[in-house]
This record gives sequence, C-alpha cells and structure tokens, in this order.
Amino acid sequence: MNKIINISLLILVISSCQIKLEEIQLYDTYDQPKQQEEIKPIIYSDAEGTMWNSLFNCGEFAISKETYFKGNASIKISWDKNLGCEWIGFGNSFNNWQASNINHYINSKALSFFVRTQIGEVSSIPIVASLEDFSGGGSYLFINCEKYLKGLTIDTTWKQIIVPLWDFPIKDEVENDDIDISSIKQLKFQLEGAGKFYIDEISLIEYSKKKYQAMQLEVENMKPKGLTNQIIYQEGKLKESGWGTGEKICHTLKETADAPGNRCIEWKYETNDCNWAQWGINWNDWYQINFRGLIDRCSLELKIKTTPNAQFLLAIEDFKGNSSSISIPSQNFSNWTTVKIPLSDFKLKENNFVLDQIKQISFKGIKSGKVLLDDIKIVLK
Repeated sequence: MNKIINISLLILVISSCQIKLEEIQLYDTYDQPKQQEEIKPIIYSDAEGTMWNSLFNCGEFAISKETYFKGNASIKISWDKNLGCEWIGFGNSFNNWQASNINHYINSKALSFFVRTQIGEVSSIPIVASLEDFSGGGSYLFINCEKYLKGLTIDTTWKQIIVPLWDFPIKDEVENDDIDISSIKQLKFQLEGAGKFYIDEISLIEYSKKKYQAMQLEVENMKPKGLTNQIIYQEGKLKESGWGTGEKICHTLKETADAPGNRCIEWKYETNDCNWAQWGINWNDWYQINFRGLIDRCSLELKIKTTPNAQFLLAIEDFKGNSSSISIPSQNFSNWTTVKIPLSDFKLKENNFVLDQIKQISFKGIKSGKVLLDDIKIVLK
C-alpha cells in the first residue's frame, strides 16, 4: 500500500514565541491505476487470462476441450436467467487489470469472438456487451446478430461475431453510466434470456468502417434470393389472394371472362367525389415475398386493357410499411397491351425496403375508368 496523499495540519509549536507549520499523514490512500496507451488485444484465448463468471444457480460456466475454434479449449456456457437470477454474466480485463485508454481505438478496433451452439440452430445470442471503467461506469450494447454476425444463423459450426467499438454508446447518457473511456477496466458479458453456447477467441481486432461494410455485403450475399419467375395473379384465386374485392363504394373488383376459356380481373372505379378506389394482392398466402437479388434483374409484367382516360397508381409495399408507386398513365390501352416495368424503377433499395418482406402490390384509381388486368407476374428483364 503506497501512502501518497498528505494533508497539512496546523500544529502549533510554541518555541521561542514562534509558530511553525508541519505536515503529518492523517490517512492512507491508493494509487490510481496507471493508464496504458497500448492495450493487449486478447480477452480470452485457450483458457489463458483471469476470466471470471457469476452465474449463481442459473447456469454453468466451464473451460472445455470438447470443441474449440483455435488452440485446445473454449468456454462452454449455458444459462437460464428465468430461474430467478437478477444478474448473471462473465468477463475479463484485456490489459491484465490495468486501466486502458481506448479513446484512440474507438474508430479502429472491434470486439471479436467466435461462437457456436451446443446443439441446434438459433438466430441470435442474448448477450449484452459492456465496457466498464474503474469507477463502475459502463457502456452497454446488445449484440445484435443481424448487424454483427458473420453469417445468417448460429449453429454447431463456428461463426465470428464482430462488434465495432464505435457502436458502443459512449456519449449516450441514456445507454451508458458515465463511463470514462480513458480508464477502462474490463469487458463484461451480461447474459439475458437463456442459451447454450461455446465461445472462443475473445479479442480486440483491427477494424474499419470499410471492413464493416464489406462484411455486411458478404452477409447480404449469403441471404436467399427470390425466384425470378413469380405468378402474381392466378385465375380463380382473386378473392383469396386479394383485398378490396366485390362491390364497394368507389369501385367494383371481380373476375370476368374476357374471352372463351380466359378469365381476367375487371376493375371499374369512380374517383369523382370518391377517394377510396384501391385494392391489393399477395401471391404467397399473405406471407412475406422475397425480392432479394431481383431488383436489377427482373420486371413486373402485366397485360392491360382500359377505357379511354383511365389512370391509376401501381405500388409495391413491404411489411414494414414502406411503399413506392408508379403511375400508369391514361393512354390508348383499348386493346390488350403487355406492360413491363423494371423493378428498379420502384427504387425499393433507395426507399429502404426490406426486400425479403414484400407484402403486396396495390392499385389505386386516379382517373375514373374501367381496367382489365391479366397475366400479372415477375419475370426476367
């Protein structure tokens, strides 16, 4: 224990009618941890370090040689917070319990670790990562696999999770507890819900926003692509796949026979003093439809036959509420005409559509008229 703080106490020393001041030690104190500008990147690797855990009766934590990403051992952990524990988790210093100034690394490093399930497949890992300083302040970030997992799901193969330090809400007063990033003590993992995982090679790695964007693109390319040929309207199924069918205040929507052996959609609508001439159709039993990978390759194709001056909007919508429409102008569609609209014209990416959660295409009358529609589908350009 180093005694380093002194205070001055006035001691009256009466000698030859003179007063002298002397310094004496009243109490002990401790050295503040010395800041380290160069931090050690390894938090856990092959059972090295001083990893601690606090799972009480809500889980098990062990160093296991059953499987590992690198070396000879990994962390085997299982937990269920619902068994009655207020807080459970584990952690370690990444600098031998010396204060670390990470201010210089916020935009150039990331937390990295490898994870796999003990059994089965899951889409998330319910963990909150926390940077903690020596005063107990912390910055907390939920490990969102949609943003940080280098893959689509976590299964029994090793997958990497990369969390950029710049995503930690260092300056967010709501999401952090007055953290001093010039004096970081440790990294903690706060466990939520329940899970059974192996975890290995927890470290800080060199990272950049360019690398993060590259990883996001790599993951995006892993996601399933939509079918390039999709039948939107099938004869005889308008009522079950569409809404707004039948006779309404502003329109009538039904199937009709345009020619022997051929049925199509007949839409007769009135827009004068009537603003609800609209309907929509989903071609996957009202589940999500996947347009991923189709935007630059495919078109929406349909056959149109209208009365003069009929005009309407054709829109694509997703389950997040995004909508983008194109006007079908009033022109001479007195005979059946095939119209092809590139999906890129709807600017779905620019409008932040969730491309694997397309909900429907919808129609809205602009100028009164009668429209016949047939062979509505997604095709290659």
